[in-house]
Amino acid sequence: MKKSIYLLLMIVFSGCSDWLDVRPSDRVSEETAFSTVAGFKKALNGVYVDMNRTELYGQALTCEMLEILAQRYDINQENKDWTALMTYDYAGSYVYGRVEQIWGRAYSLIANTNLILKNCDERREVLPDDYYRMIKGEALALRGFLHFDLFRLFGPVYAKDSAVESIPYYKEFALSVNPSLTGTDFMKNVISDLKEAKELLSDDPIITNGVTGDPSDKFKKDRNLRLNYYAVQGLLSRAYMYMGELDSALVYALNVIDIHKRVFPWVSRNNAVMGSEPDKIFSTEVLFGLQNKNVGSLYNSLFNGESLKISSLLAIRDNVINDRFEYQGEGDVRILSFLKNKMTIGGVDYKLFNKFESTQSDSLHSQMMPMIRISELYLIVAEIYNEKDQIDQGEIYFDELRENRGLSGQGEWYPYYLEGAWWKEFIGEGQLFYYYKRQMAEEMLSATSIYNPTPMKLSNYVLPLPNGETKYN
Repeated sequence: MKKSIYLLLMIVFSGCSDWLDVRPSDRVSEETAFSTVAGFKKALNGVYVDMNRTELYGQALTCEMLEILAQRYDINQENKDWTALMTYDYAGSYVYGRVEQIWGRAYSLIANTNLILKNCDERREVLPDDYYRMIKGEALALRGFLHFDLFRLFGPVYAKDSAVESIPYYKEFALSVNPSLTGTDFMKNVISDLKEAKELLSDDPIITNGVTGDPSDKFKKDRNLRLNYYAVQGLLSRAYMYMGELDSALVYALNVIDIHKRVFPWVSRNNAVMGSEPDKIFSTEVLFGLQNKNVGSLYNSLFNGESLKISSLLAIRDNVINDRFEYQGEGDVRILSFLKNKMTIGGVDYKLFNKFESTQSDSLHSQMMPMIRISELYLIVAEIYNEKDQIDQGEIYFDELRENRGLSGQGEWYPYYLEGAWWKEFIGEGQLFYYYKRQMAEEMLSATSIYNPTPMKLSNYVLPLPNGETKYN
């Protein structure tokens, strides 16, 4: 891969999290970086911190680019760049630049995870057993997580073209170029990394202490800010579901659902809506989220209707929200929490999305970007039982999610509402596009109409590789 040839032999240490005791560094030698436990911690924390960059989960792969591709926002035609994304015009320089940034940054972080893994075993004497298992387990999980998202972006539509060569999977730190793998072989590597991570994390303090982790050890606390034992199983369910392996997806989803009311409980209505600082992230339900103290700036840069021109504002039409939420705005906790403000621009009514609005507090939920949450596993289980013609069983999980959002159950009609549930549940989190791709959907719910869906070609779901990648792979 061309990009990997230019990777610096360094670990990115700049960060902002409370549990990151790090300083900016231009270049750190491998020998120095991994000579102490503290060096391993900094290296691993550096990967988490760099995932917050705007070209990755700090913007593009959560609330902006991926949501535009999923027809989430009503894009003003004056913004030619966002319009190109919304219409799947991948040929221009803007899309190419965005694609190159995502590709380069993600593979750079994968290289850093491989450097950590290499040194975990080569410098085994540096790490006590508990740190060895935790650091290696999280690094493997991060490698699988990052590769999987690259595959969901740049890989073929799996259900149709799993035998087609796609992109490379890097399991070693090296400057050499790896060949592209078929979708099937690529996903085998994802599953392998996540399964090994699960085994290594089998004594994760989240199991006994919940997300608090081990309060006596700064590195082992706040386990929902790291790829923990349960989050890895959630990712296994997500990956198996993407592959169409329903039985395995069901096992891992139910493993986490079985413990979630103790470890990842549903957010209460009061906490989500009331008070001076409501938990608009529904943070108690997040299996794994990134901590990013700059996440609040997303509101002012993308969603603030009071200061942004319509051409640079990401907003959802009010009539679209009303339709998607079944005209139950006063009942659904999501609308009351982060979609309650409305304004009229150019004669059109919009809902202002303020899930990431800045607060004066340093509370966890004001700094969290969700990566995977318990509600996704509920929807996966409901979908699987529908596929297995066990409608009554699927209804239980589907209705529990709805009831915890303030809606009534749908009964046996729930299969027809699955798409709408995915649309409502993950606003600003970048998962809707992947859902449509997994489904090979020939149309998406429209950002501008409640009657006319947006037609889709399968090629729209495959982002173009950066120039030169096919040559090098």
